[in-house]
Amino acid sequence: MNKSSVHFENVKPTSQSHNLRLREFDYVRKDLTPMNKSYGDMKPHPEVINDLKEIVKNKTGRTAQARAKFLIEGVFLFTEKHSNTDLLNVAKEFSNKFKVRVKELHIHRDEGHYEKRSNEWKPNLHAHIVIENINRNTGKSIKWNKEDLSSIQDFFAEALNMQRGTKSEKRHLSALEYKVQKEHEALLLLQSSQAIIKNKEALLLQSKIFSDFIKELNLEMKSKYNVFVEQHPLGKEFKEKLAELKIRKTIRTNQKNKLG
Repeated sequence: MNKSSVHFENVKPTSQSHNLRLREFDYVRKDLTPMNKSYGDMKPHPEVINDLKEIVKNKTGRTAQARAKFLIEGVFLFTEKHSNTDLLNVAKEFSNKFKVRVKELHIHRDEGHYEKRSNEWKPNLHAHIVIENINRNTGKSIKWNKEDLSSIQDFFAEALNMQRGTKSEKRHLSALEYKVQKEHEALLLLQSSQAIIKNKEALLLQSKIFSDFIKELNLEMKSKYNVFVEQHPLGKEFKEKLAELKIRKTIRTNQKNKLG
């Protein structure tokens, strides 16, 4: 049985452009994008946040804190058997059970990756649920404790008829994190395959592409990548090989300089 997973965090500035596909993404299959579906109020987030700030001030008499979370976004997994209606009903049930206002629901069926060996498409089926983190009647923020968060995990597992993820399992990956992980997994697979011996050029090219990709990541993502390497069973060997390559490169450079 597929495992459920849901994780909430503050909405990002690029949330709506991502969820509504207002930009192009290289991890998206455009031919599958028509299968996506969005429900709810698509009022721009900055406008909604300003509205909620006014509600906080009017209801409590205080100005909202700068670090306050006005809109939060959850990402939950689903399977191919779930229809859009099923997922919409789950969002409605979630709203009623946990007494929150669901602003948006975005169902994404166009993200995923191709398996390197078989070239088979592996979809990353998930939905984004955006909720208001301010109670419009009281002007107070909604705060969930550990028990609430555990109940939310239980709810999505039961509502979707999926196996509940364990507490130790990682949260759902963002689109960029998902891409980085799959590219890294593909590289490690190539390194462990006999096909490397027969096709060294392909390995070198992919390594160069992946190295260039890493350079484009921000500091936070680079840090996550370094942690991933440190914790990986092959991480130590990988770093030792990199160190050897750097030493060899330095020796070759020094030799060329002497000849010059």
